[in-house]
Amino acid sequence: MRTEMQDLGLWPGSRPLRNIGNAISLWRHPPQPELIDAVSELPSPNFFQLHPFFIWKPENEIMSRLKNNYILPCLHGCPHPHVVSAGVGRPRVIVGCSGQYYILSSRLCCKSCKKNWFADSPRWLEKLPRRFTNLLPAFLTYKKAICKSVMDELRRTGKSPTDMANQVNELMHLKYERAHLAYLQSIESVWDAEAGVHGQKTIGQFVRKSNTPRPFSSYEDPKGWCGVSVSSFYLTDCLLEEYRRQEPALSRLLQGTFGQVFRSDHTRKVARKVTLASGTMSSYAVMNENWLIVSWVMVQSETERSLEPMYQGMAKRYTDAGVEKAGFHWVDRDCCASFRISDSIPSEHLNWDAWKTTPSIVCEATAGPLANTCASRSCFNNNIVVKLDLFHCLQRFSRQCTSEHHPLFSSFCQLLSAAFTVVDQEDLKKLKEAYVFCGILPANPTKQHTREHCRTRIPQPTELLDRVERVMKHFHLAKDPNDVPLFKPSMLKTWRIQRVHILRGCLSDPELSEGIMYRYGGTLQLNHVPGEGAKVPIWIPVRGTSQQEGYHFHQAQWVTGNLVSTELFQAQGMTGVVRWNYKRLVDLKQPGVVLPAVFDPALIAELNTASKRVTGQEKYPALQISNRDTGEKFGLDYIEPGCRPVPLDWDKYRTVKREVPPALAPQFPLSPSTCEQVPSSPVLAVRPSAAQPASSSSCAEYEDKVILQEILQDSPTKTSLPLPQRSSPRSARTGPVKTGGRVFVLDHTRWTPPMKEVIDGLLQKHHGEKEILKIVDKEYAQVVIQAATDPNSLPGKASRNPGTVAQFN
Repeated sequence: MRTEMQDLGLWPGSRPLRNIGNAISLWRHPPQPELIDAVSELPSPNFFQLHPFFIWKPENEIMSRLKNNYILPCLHGCPHPHVVSAGVGRPRVIVGCSGQYYILSSRLCCKSCKKNWFADSPRWLEKLPRRFTNLLPAFLTYKKAICKSVMDELRRTGKSPTDMANQVNELMHLKYERAHLAYLQSIESVWDAEAGVHGQKTIGQFVRKSNTPRPFSSYEDPKGWCGVSVSSFYLTDCLLEEYRRQEPALSRLLQGTFGQVFRSDHTRKVARKVTLASGTMSSYAVMNENWLIVSWVMVQSETERSLEPMYQGMAKRYTDAGVEKAGFHWVDRDCCASFRISDSIPSEHLNWDAWKTTPSIVCEATAGPLANTCASRSCFNNNIVVKLDLFHCLQRFSRQCTSEHHPLFSSFCQLLSAAFTVVDQEDLKKLKEAYVFCGILPANPTKQHTREHCRTRIPQPTELLDRVERVMKHFHLAKDPNDVPLFKPSMLKTWRIQRVHILRGCLSDPELSEGIMYRYGGTLQLNHVPGEGAKVPIWIPVRGTSQQEGYHFHQAQWVTGNLVSTELFQAQGMTGVVRWNYKRLVDLKQPGVVLPAVFDPALIAELNTASKRVTGQEKYPALQISNRDTGEKFGLDYIEPGCRPVPLDWDKYRTVKREVPPALAPQFPLSPSTCEQVPSSPVLAVRPSAAQPASSSSCAEYEDKVILQEILQDSPTKTSLPLPQRSSPRSARTGPVKTGGRVFVLDHTRWTPPMKEVIDGLLQKHHGEKEILKIVDKEYAQVVIQAATDPNSLPGKASRNPGTVAQFN
């Protein structure tokens, strides 16, 4: 790494290059180890253990073409910043899908405020233009970093962080094992050449001092491969951080979705994966005629009052955009005014007179106000037509059968479905003609072809009641050979409830000028036979909520795991909803609509904005994000009336709360008379020995406290956090491996607790000063020397070792 930086003129003291701006890449890759010719010795494993690194020095001339006349900002907000280099910097290890690499970031200093920071600080990167951060191959956090390829793969595949961590770790170990294999094969190649396996012997064995190959170090060896591993917890943190970056674009895309027909439904398939103190929640989604999700919220109570803020926000969305509000709404329940049906008398279901529909029943069902006061009508559109979904109606009938394995169950379901729907005869005639054209005789269309190429309609109440009642009359006393009835006794009450919905027209198709509510989906060549005669249309139904059942299945797959946190649930659920909408737009294949081949809302938003500024038009107008925020909340962010908001603490994944160490606590002057009353300091206090009384030990502690107080009396109490317990990476290469050039980063795991707290206090005192480590080392050595006079002091014991003091001089 050092040699590469010297060649580029980036190392302090190296010769500057004349045309450094002509550098075309910030990447530096190691040489191919198999091609290195070493005659005097066997191939070294060090060449097989090198990793690429990326140079990140925004202040250097190497990035002058990118900066142009841009002035780099100061991290601390100086009005007249003057940012220059303040040292070589530090490396960061990055985990990617193709292996690990390093990012070498420079150490910066502002000459105006005399403060230092590193170029990879996330706070400073947020101040830079996007053209700078787009160059970085990784997402940088405060302590670690993850390659963008890993995040893209995690977002694209929808895998859980645990599965992704296992996959990345396996890829990292796979690359290590391949490097080890290449090293062994290189040695075998040299030995084969010296043994004359290929016909001619080489003289390398006579020049070489030793013929024993060097061992290939382990994966975790810091002096060798220096391999790292990624945990699922860190990937979860990165996924949440990525969602926070994408959240504005995701919300705006969802706020820019409209429709003229709504389908809504509750489900608990996905809601079971998040647990709250208030109990189980339900997922409620509104879908339009193109299967796009218009809104998605999580509610704690399945009442109309809980949905009022959602529909109020949707009404504001339509009003602000000037779009006509939806006129039809299919629901799974609460489609009309409430009514009451009494329980049936035992054995009443055996008499057909209890099933028959009389004029009094019709008059009672259709009398009075029939419209309900649902949230979509009261808060969104007063004239919206609310209908009951046919799928849920048929489902309630089927649940009142004795068993799905009953011999008559399938026949009952087929006849009941046929009674509710009527196939359009014109479409059926065209389909039969296509059968004849393709040579399929007799022309009896299959059920699948009829569903795809023929439109159906649900008759009006009078006709529909007559068709369904005849089916119920046929099966109400039906039994199998074992004398097991098909219907449960509760089927009678279910029939009476659904009969009210039939009489009120909740299931019948609305009377529109175009007749049947379907949208045209193109044409298809039947059985791939060419010709106009084999061309049949594809009709996609608009009514009903059947498509939402498939959406519920996919929605449960987006949230990985059986029990997740509220933050991860919100991130995966919201990302899955917007991705679902994007895939539906791709499936529509609308003419003249250009869509990207990738799903990255934040990237597409920035691309459209940059394209608008440069070319005058957006690249993907179909994915234009709404420029107005309607204030709608989705998922767990939705605030339900009368319920406590769901806590979403995003900051708990970003930082770790630390307590102020005792070395940073304010010190108070102590007197020798009260030294025995002062509790022992956790920094320098030691247990008194048997040869010395306790009072001497307390006075020694008092002297140590006075020394530490004099050192820290001018230091602020809260300026920065203490050093982390472990640095990553622990060491970094600064030159060719064969020369042994390395710089070691401080390993805090080997420090004792008193040593950590004293050095942290010294770092606080000299925070922001140049060459802070040298100053801290010098003053810490003085503390050790001054405490050496006390044989019972912990620093005094350490100072008796000459090497302990010599390393600080």
